[in-house]
Amino acid sequence: KLIVNKEDTMNTKHFLLAGAGILTAFAMAAPASAQKSKDTLRVGFYQPVRLVDSYFQPGPEASLVTRMVFDFLVTYDPTNRKYLPGIAASWKRISPTTMEFKIKTDLKWSDGTALTMDDIEYTYKFAMDPKVKYRFKATRINWIKNFQRVDNTTFRINSKIPMAVMLAKMTNFPSIYPKHIHDKLAKKNEFGQKAIGSGPFKVASFESGKAITLVKNSSYKNIAFGKPEAQLNRVQIFPRPDEQSQVASLLTGQQDLMYNMDKDQALELASRDDIRVNVQDSVSFSYMMFDVKGRSGFKHFANPKVRRALMHAVNRKELRKLVHPEITRELGTVCHPWVQNCNWSVEPPKYDPALAKRLLAEAGLANGFEIPILTWGEARATAEAVAGQLRKIGIKASVNLQSFGGFIKTRRKGQPLLVTLWDNSVGQPDIDNTASYFYLPSSRNYNKDPELQALATKGRGIIDPKARAEVYKKLFDESTRRSYLMPLIPLPAIVAHHKDVKLLGGHKNPKGFEFNRVAWN
Repeated sequence: KLIVNKEDTMNTKHFLLAGAGILTAFAMAAPASAQKSKDTLRVGFYQPVRLVDSYFQPGPEASLVTRMVFDFLVTYDPTNRKYLPGIAASWKRISPTTMEFKIKTDLKWSDGTALTMDDIEYTYKFAMDPKVKYRFKATRINWIKNFQRVDNTTFRINSKIPMAVMLAKMTNFPSIYPKHIHDKLAKKNEFGQKAIGSGPFKVASFESGKAITLVKNSSYKNIAFGKPEAQLNRVQIFPRPDEQSQVASLLTGQQDLMYNMDKDQALELASRDDIRVNVQDSVSFSYMMFDVKGRSGFKHFANPKVRRALMHAVNRKELRKLVHPEITRELGTVCHPWVQNCNWSVEPPKYDPALAKRLLAEAGLANGFEIPILTWGEARATAEAVAGQLRKIGIKASVNLQSFGGFIKTRRKGQPLLVTLWDNSVGQPDIDNTASYFYLPSSRNYNKDPELQALATKGRGIIDPKARAEVYKKLFDESTRRSYLMPLIPLPAIVAHHKDVKLLGGHKNPKGFEFNRVAWN
């Protein structure tokens, strides 16, 4: 009952044969039943959602909700790889630093109020206000010089520097908020407790960190192929922080869909007649990154030989077998080929443990050292496997597993070694998200290399695609040559669901589904 979407080469036969002999207590459970009769999809989240607010509650799981409740100016068709209207009906480039937009005039908020230019102007002024603090502001909005209202249907965005990626940015941020509600709040983070949006779903009920109920927004108009209307009437979301409790809920009919499971669990579920397991390639991948500048107080990674040694110690082929054997694609750099202007020519170091030991000895570390590996979420299995490989060359590695919030706080303080994941900002289409994430100034940048920062800045300002691609090739090649970070393995999207549930395509969400692209069979 395993469904494999062959966007890339996948070892389906191996995956199915490996599961044939697996017998667990779950196989004896009675057939589960979905809530198709009530038109209600029930889903468990690993991390609690404390606000339905894309500013003050970012994160991969929270975005599954916020992207359904709120809309952006522009949408993107990942199949045909082109930008489509969202709240904006049309646009044109005036200059390398200016784009002009026309908005639709027939849109409504889920409370029935008309969505107007006042809402868009208010949203941008709020998002750009220096007094308003939220995570990722530096890369999400600080590139904008000003918002220029032309008339009641027209506005311009002026950037501080030439920006080729304005449309790409607007497919992800900012979420447009209703002025008539948001502006009246003394504490803006209270909006996320009773959110009103213009997306395909609206919030029917919300208990911070506990439960969310979304219902179909009857005011929503099919904005674009990039974001179709809801197929389901209701979605119930609740926190189930571990994989085993989600499996138990799925098999006992208390949950209809789950995601982010390991390969063994997926195989067990695929043996059931009432469960389907959907495996698809995604833009997500795991990577290893070093504290080059010694922010954590750990100084050994200032030496490129030490960084290179650890890269040679990692057997990526073995990692794929251990963690996700169904994906055979090798990573050449820290981006997926589907992403616009993902370009490189220098391959990551090959597995060579003898060379790894020799480099450590040349660095005066023949006896190795102790080091924690910071990780979270579905990168955990990769981190544990990497720790085992590093121990083979004398490095006493341990794994520091955190929740998403804990990971962000710990990373900000500085850690010597990270094995974590990247999804190009929830599957955004342009490479600028990745380049900004790793190489522009922020707490996420662990190399602080001014030359690479300059390349990342230059790339986002070049309008010609071929010229842009050459800049990014130099950026990623130099990063590999300087051993700053290493791509490890692709992370496929694995979704298990009741047989009555149907996953619709047409997206690149790394979780493997979007609520408005789920229906009943």
